[in-house]
Amino acid sequence: MSRHQQIVKLIEQRGFSSVAALARHFAVDASTIRRDLDKLAAEGQVVRTHGGAAAVVADRHAESAVGPDTNDPRLPEKRAIGAAMAERIHEGQTILIDGGTTCLEVARHLDHSRLTVVTHDLHVGLEISTKPQINLVFIGGELLPTSTSMWGPTSIQQLENMRVNVAVFGVGTVMDDGIYASSSYSIELKRKMRSIASEAFFVADSTKFGREALFRVFGFEDFTAGITDATLDPIRAARFPVPVIRATPVDA
Repeated sequence: MSRHQQIVKLIEQRGFSSVAALARHFAVDASTIRRDLDKLAAEGQVVRTHGGAAAVVADRHAESAVGPDTNDPRLPEKRAIGAAMAERIHEGQTILIDGGTTCLEVARHLDHSRLTVVTHDLHVGLEISTKPQINLVFIGGELLPTSTSMWGPTSIQQLENMRVNVAVFGVGTVMDDGIYASSSYSIELKRKMRSIASEAFFVADSTKFGREALFRVFGFEDFTAGITDATLDPIRAARFPVPVIRATPVDA
């Protein structure tokens, strides 16, 4: 199989791949990958985007069945966050990935050859299932209302018998004193997830900062760092008690 065919296959599996991730995967210069993507885009095999390329979607209904709508106006920022978080994952680790569209981008950017991913989110689980080199452990339970994540006593019981290196959390709101959610449904589950992880990160695009929400889920002391996008004011980012990393999309 040629490199071009492999690139198309990888992008179809992930939905999107950055120039940097493809260059690492094939051990070539970024300029080589850019030329490859330009040629594949001209042939209609991929869709060229800022910093990488996305899969060609022939059927919009089929797209919505496997992941969020690619018309999400914050998708470029979420992809940058996903790539930045994936770069902080090391070969051989066991990673717990929370639900949500930004966490899905983390899953899409994992191109490691030896990794175990634990998740309770259907979309994240389906994404990891397309990567045969990654071991998937899915947390069962009841489907959380209006979401794609499982929860409940069964989920808690499964987690009690696990230990992971890193947990990656999506968030509803980032406020001055911690991470908040608008619903209390999954608070117990998220706290259990944190308790089995050696360290944790939160991923949140800049629109999540400063929103109002009712339920405090975590304090910042629970995290090694947070990752957001470059549109968050750097002065504001520097005021948090843990590093808040501003991810910038890779140049096309």
